[in-house]
Amino acid sequence: MDSTLRRSGVAGRFFPGDPATLHQTVDDLLAESGRTVDTVPTRPRAVISPHAGYPYSGVLTATALRMSAGHDIARVVILSPAHRHAFAGIAVPSQAGYALPGMSLAIDRTACDGLVQAGHAVLLDAAHDLEHGIETQLPFLHALHPNARIVPLVVGEAPVAQVAAAIDHLAADDTDHTLFVLSSDLSHFLTRDAARVRDAATSEKIETGDYAALTGQDACGAGGIAGYLASNTGSGARALRLGMRTSYDTTGDASRVVGYGAWSLHAPGDAMLAKGPRSDLLRVAREALSDRVNRGGASQRAERGYSPQLQSFAASFVTLEKDGQLRGCIGSIAPRAPLVRDVAENTCKAGFSDPRFGPVVTGELAAIRIKLSVLSRPARLRFDGETEARGALVSGETGAILIDGRHRGVFLPQVWDSLPEPQDFLNALKRKAGLPDSHWSEAVELHLFRGEVFGEAA
Repeated sequence: MDSTLRRSGVAGRFFPGDPATLHQTVDDLLAESGRTVDTVPTRPRAVISPHAGYPYSGVLTATALRMSAGHDIARVVILSPAHRHAFAGIAVPSQAGYALPGMSLAIDRTACDGLVQAGHAVLLDAAHDLEHGIETQLPFLHALHPNARIVPLVVGEAPVAQVAAAIDHLAADDTDHTLFVLSSDLSHFLTRDAARVRDAATSEKIETGDYAALTGQDACGAGGIAGYLASNTGSGARALRLGMRTSYDTTGDASRVVGYGAWSLHAPGDAMLAKGPRSDLLRVAREALSDRVNRGGASQRAERGYSPQLQSFAASFVTLEKDGQLRGCIGSIAPRAPLVRDVAENTCKAGFSDPRFGPVVTGELAAIRIKLSVLSRPARLRFDGETEARGALVSGETGAILIDGRHRGVFLPQVWDSLPEPQDFLNALKRKAGLPDSHWSEAVELHLFRGEVFGEAA
């Protein structure tokens, strides 16, 4: 093995080659991202980060990686598509670290060699030569986590299952201190208008977890993104949109643009909305309910006027309470629309379409308090029998969908407040699906999800 440091092949082109200039550029981009996007409240398990030259997408790269600031990150796994070298599989380099202008970063040789020994990757320096998909991430990671070890993976022609297996292999070692960086740009060389359409569709695929539909035309790093979403590590991951732009924003050329986007990906039970976006969503809900009560129709909202976080596709439940009692509750289980729209629509449905209650009237508005649950994507539970399935339920945390043929029942995590025992929870869920408590069959499916719950002050 070559123990020397890997010298940068793209310094001076994708980012400054002068150490002082590079240091200042990284600091400036991190500061700019901090002025526009709130840091997420929990540690992201992964981020999707663009890898163009810093004048084009550097602020989004800074935004994605800054979401990990302040967290104990001991290892960073970077998955980049192969831009320069065609090969089959996943490649790791042979060196002990990277030498970039004014900085060095250690490569986690134990992790890299373990991937090779397990058959998940090959040692191939040629795949890493001039690979900007890896190197553009490194100056920001050095600024944020200078002692973190890097696991650089270049993904060639590799099936999604192979990428997922490599991710799960690495996560098994130290998932609590590992950050996965999915390095990718979006559409390439479309007109500005066509790129907006394509990139909007790509963002929906990422946020709804439709990884099977992702192609290289959507994102050059589709292999890494799909591999993460398909892995056990990324199962049910919550994707929060942080920002999107195109090369037009830098060049003013609308004829052939490249799209860029940044996302943070969180574990199903982790909060992803900061105080600002939560307050904005509650205001959207309050205004939607008031508009419906006072004007007789839902207000028309220009979704582009809201932050990228609120334009993320996510499912929500809206609960209305009056004098401490339920006044309406309706929502979506799977992501089907931008979060700002989903909340507005479900608020109106909770106030006017819940069959248990009459429509909300003007005199009630001041007394009603709104509570929102932003849900993770349902992930199918794999189990062997009812006992194992019941054991996977976490009291107070997991919502569940039970399906058996035409029978279907759904419980939000809040149901645990009245049914704290897993057996009681599961039996009640069966009854809601129209099945007896004693029912079980090989056809039973359980899909679990979690909720991020917040609401208006009493």
